Amino acid sequence: MNTTLEKVDFQVHIQFNDKKEAVFSYTENGKTVDGGGTVRTETAGTYTLAPATVGLGFFFTGATITNKIGTCAQDFSYELSDNRQAITITDTAKNSGTACLIFNVECNDKSYSSPDPQVINKKKLINND
Repeated sequence: MNTTLEKVDFQVHIQFNDKKEAVFSYTENGKTVDGGGTVRTETAGTYTLAPATVGLGFFFTGATITNKIGTCAQDFSYELSDNRQAITITDTAKNSGTACLIFNVECNDKSYSSPDPQVINKKKLINND
């Protein structure tokens, strides 16, 4: 991975609700976040499954990245690591727009997809804004 990338680390928590649906939540440095955000430079976001989530049997199978506004989805790629307990989403931030980012996981031979933690690509600002 390119060492000049801005790096962001998230922990992914998945629990089953009473309807047996997978409910996704995210933390960054122990604080609850939405898992997305605004990107102004090349960024690599690593999403690692929380130990309790791994204990339930979850693992990543990939990500689905599509355009919501503009054409920035082409800026994204992903790589699985740590025995599929982590996924790194790399964004070159070459194009402005909003991408839909859906995590695909599996647990006990059943597939689940996350709600969309949107990523917005904006041009880098010159005056520290």
